[in-house]
Amino acid sequence: MWLKIIIVLLFIANLVALSSAFYTLLTDQGHGGKRTARLLALRVSLAAALLLCVAYGIWSGDLGIHSPWYNPNH
Repeated sequence: MWLKIIIVLLFIANLVALSSAFYTLLTDQGHGGKRTARLLALRVSLAAALLLCVAYGIWSGDLGIHSPWYNPNH
């Protein structure tokens, strides 16, 4: 259960970082983009952490596919 909470928090943090980068891009108006670049780098690292958490969840069996059309026996 803790893994799902971490995944949701990482996803929300990723959205916040992306929206903050968009806001700084609009407010800076092209004068130096260091804040925007830092926020986008943070977003990339959050996305990598999210991907690693999902991969760990699938590898460990905590996350799985529960859709009705998925049948691993075929």
